[in-house]
Amino acid sequence: MSRSLPKQQNVAVQAAKETKVVLGKSGHEKLVKGLSHPVMVECLTVLTKRVASPRQLSDILNHDLSNISYHVRTLEELGLIELVKEEPVRGAVAHFYKAVERPLITEGEWDQLAPEVRKAITEYGWDLLIKDAATAIEKGAFDSRRDVQLSRTTLLLDSEGFARLSGLMEELLEAVLSEQAASAERRNESGEKPIHAVAATALFPMPDPE
Repeated sequence: MSRSLPKQQNVAVQAAKETKVVLGKSGHEKLVKGLSHPVMVECLTVLTKRVASPRQLSDILNHDLSNISYHVRTLEELGLIELVKEEPVRGAVAHFYKAVERPLITEGEWDQLAPEVRKAITEYGWDLLIKDAATAIEKGAFDSRRDVQLSRTTLLLDSEGFARLSGLMEELLEAVLSEQAASAERRNESGEKPIHAVAATALFPMPDPE
């Protein structure tokens, strides 16, 4: 899924210095700064695709278990991964983690992430969206309302048009989050049961047709 990253000496010491810098910062800054270390990049790349324990990560990535365990703890402290289950293994307890969903970050912050991590998080997001849609269709929820929205539009754009549409989608996302907050206030007063929903927008370039 991703190319192998070079091993480095004294990685725990280096990561400790980086972590001290980021723990007091915002979530967005933690995401950018916390992924500046190659071992954390490798761990997060795997955990965006599957649930794994530090032992499994050590086997997959060919790094010492103590080294992997340190970086997994750091990623958990930064809020980039979460514990999903614990299992007894030979008298000990194995902890299994997965990556959290991609937080909202600025375009500049996203650009600073390693390409492998951007790709893995993007794939993870699409996996979640496809699973959500499949579940809604299978359970009969997708078409349970007349005002459901589903569209796919192929486009031919210039650079300015692509940038304008990207900006419009950012505005739409802000409106979606604002409406969710307003809905919560109204439900607190009315007692209405919440409608579980997923909102999704996408705009991305396609490869040139052959």
